[in-house]
Amino acid sequence: MSQRGTTSHYFAGANTPQGFYSRYDQVAPFVDTKLIILKGGPGTGKSTFLKKIAEAVLQRGHDVEFFHCSADNAAIDGIYIPAADAALMDGTAPHVVDPQFPGAVDEIINLGQYWDEPALRSQEVRAQIIRLTRGYKFWFKRANDARRAALAWLEEWAAYHRECLDMARVYEASEAIIETVAPAGGSQAAGSSGVHVRRLFASAITYDGERNWLGPIFDHLDRRVVLAGPPGTGKKTILDRVVDAARARGYRLDVFHCTMYPERPDHVRVHGTSAGVITSFWPHEYTPRPGDEVIDTGTFLDRGKLSAFAAEIAAAEAAYRAAVEREMRHLGQAKALHDELERCYIPHMDFAAMERVRNETLERVLALIAERQQE
Repeated sequence: MSQRGTTSHYFAGANTPQGFYSRYDQVAPFVDTKLIILKGGPGTGKSTFLKKIAEAVLQRGHDVEFFHCSADNAAIDGIYIPAADAALMDGTAPHVVDPQFPGAVDEIINLGQYWDEPALRSQEVRAQIIRLTRGYKFWFKRANDARRAALAWLEEWAAYHRECLDMARVYEASEAIIETVAPAGGSQAAGSSGVHVRRLFASAITYDGERNWLGPIFDHLDRRVVLAGPPGTGKKTILDRVVDAARARGYRLDVFHCTMYPERPDHVRVHGTSAGVITSFWPHEYTPRPGDEVIDTGTFLDRGKLSAFAAEIAAAEAAYRAAVEREMRHLGQAKALHDELERCYIPHMDFAAMERVRNETLERVLALIAERQQE
């Protein structure tokens, strides 16, 4: 038996103050990646479908990237299999995915065809589905409200720090970090195809609290720079400058974005130098390893000026943390209703037919691996 393949773990979407933010276009990293999209409602077994194919591929010695659900970390929304250059994804709301090249490259599997529609349309089941769907959406919206409130308090908290920040020290730190993780003239890993930047999320707020993959993503690197400090002390400015410089120097990057500011980077992994820069801040905190360079950006503040804002800072921080915790509770209420909604569908699914489709799909994936091995 071949050695078991290795796994990587990410989020391709996240709940943000602007609502659900999708980076599902980053799961399949190449234009001609084979894309298999699963459609179907709750309880149709999409996550199980993905997990079982992934396990079969891993057992055969091939690596798999897992993309977890940002509301329920135990669920899988997608997998990518590098050996096949194939991605399989849940394409239902909120992370709607449609094929770019239908038939030629991409395909859709509709798992909804395997449910007993007359049974679902019965008066009792239909009423339950409508009630639970409305309830789930209600609490998910309340979670989004809490996230927007958290952002407002985070902005106020950060504003006091920005007023006292020595930007010259921020720029000085960023230049030193750039030379550490992406030196000019270093080993550039983009190759002849040019710079490739993959943008994902490394953390998410879920019904079960904050979950992140910072350890699996960064622990194996040779060099890590950890930015620890309160909001508004230049961490995102440093990350912006590092990403821009590394791209300009031709490095291939994995950029992991912030779930509060989804357009802004939170962490970056630099291929070719085996280095990374990590932002460590509640609720996604990273425990430094021996040899890590830890920079407390709070030392860039003018403490004399800062003392005038002590009461306001304490109040804003407390309100921010309370809003994030409220978001987690609302996601828990949404998750409970979604679980109940899934139970409405499960008794009316033809899982034997779905297993046949899953086995056929696995055979196609294995055939793609065999083809690529012969190239």
